[in-house]
Amino acid sequence: MDGNLKTHSGQSMGKTSVSHDNKPTGIARVAALARTQPSMKFNNLMHHLTPELIKECIHAIPNGSASGVDGMSKDQVLENLNWLIPPALKAMHSGTYQAPPVRRVFIPKPDGRQRPIGVPTTFDKGCQAGIARILEGIYEQDFLNCSFGFRPGRGCHNALATIHDGLFKGPTKDQLNYALEVDIRDFFGSLDHGWLKKFLRHRISDERVIGLIESWLTAGVLNDGQYTKTDVGSPQGGSISPLLANIYLHYILDLWWEKRIKPRLRGKAILVRYCDDFGILCQNQDEAEGMLPLIKARFAQFNLQIAEEKTHLTDLSLRKSGGDKSRRRIDFLGFSIFRAKPRNGKGSKIVFKTEKSRFTRAKLKLKERIKKNRHLPISVQIRSINLILRGHFNYYGLPGNVERLRYYKTTATRYLRIALGRRSQNGLMSWERFQREVINVFKFEQPKLRVTYHEISDLAMS
Repeated sequence: MDGNLKTHSGQSMGKTSVSHDNKPTGIARVAALARTQPSMKFNNLMHHLTPELIKECIHAIPNGSASGVDGMSKDQVLENLNWLIPPALKAMHSGTYQAPPVRRVFIPKPDGRQRPIGVPTTFDKGCQAGIARILEGIYEQDFLNCSFGFRPGRGCHNALATIHDGLFKGPTKDQLNYALEVDIRDFFGSLDHGWLKKFLRHRISDERVIGLIESWLTAGVLNDGQYTKTDVGSPQGGSISPLLANIYLHYILDLWWEKRIKPRLRGKAILVRYCDDFGILCQNQDEAEGMLPLIKARFAQFNLQIAEEKTHLTDLSLRKSGGDKSRRRIDFLGFSIFRAKPRNGKGSKIVFKTEKSRFTRAKLKLKERIKKNRHLPISVQIRSINLILRGHFNYYGLPGNVERLRYYKTTATRYLRIALGRRSQNGLMSWERFQREVINVFKFEQPKLRVTYHEISDLAMS
């Protein structure tokens, strides 16, 4: 699918076929143009959505992913791409594509409620991922440093390290001790289609791309055979939804903060956003206190609401007395983050602890996996346990969290001992026997910090 890349003025920018000799691909050239010409609008992007790109994106879908309303698995779609792609691409390029509805599924939330997820068809997931990859080339040049979620080369640890540096670096008088944690109520379900299209048109004048995204947004939901039309929101199960969320909040929050709010502040302040989760750290208490009314008014203009019960203004300075029971932490990306005295008693340090509800969920996941596998050979069970432990340690292995990591590993061995006892007629296995036959024979993943205090600033992006 060769083609010419044209700017909003119609000027041809050359061919865009895939390069096999280290020359930039079409998408790379789009990114280069977006980087050097921040006001450019792109009016000929659809031809970058090729059969090869769609196939590559479908291959990247995790095996075992839920299927959509058509019931087709990843393998089935890959086996039948030769006749699935041509009519769909033809409709997309002509602007007549009608996306199938998403399938509604529910996943449990920590508070006991259920979160609705919209699962597109596997084929649509691949097409959405292809469009997202094309648009990412443009918007990665526009997104600001404060944005971390679902972006290449950035992740949760970068966002957390940036918070660490905001709280810790610099003279004590300049530290950002006042934190505003903000929760957006049902963000993905409240995303306004009209505003989103306006934001997209700042950079995209190819109406086929706009129309295709609108088709996905308005495809509707199928829940137990009942169809519901969707006029607002973006399904959380869609491959393109994280990018659309970042675009939406780039315009209503990130740019607004950087251009309008931050220059007016007397003290230092930073915004750290991971998709729809964000926090603001301020040097001055009065400016932190005045931030929430501004954010509420700003968000109301774009049909978003703040969840007051999950939004907190917190003083993160060290407690002045033992009787002070006020909240002195922020909860962000699965961690409780607070300031503490180091062992030498001088100054302070920033501590990351696995947030309580996340830790409870992690233990439950471990317990369910061990219970499910208890009739398998011990070596197989321990390999499965080690996979969970390794993933847990890799994510939660931040400074100050080593005790929780050790406790998680201890919990795993305790659950395994109980499970082995329940499959035996002899009852609970003694600690001595468990030590002799399991601990001393098989190797368990050991708790280890992935990032130390000496290394964490290297991950910060401020």
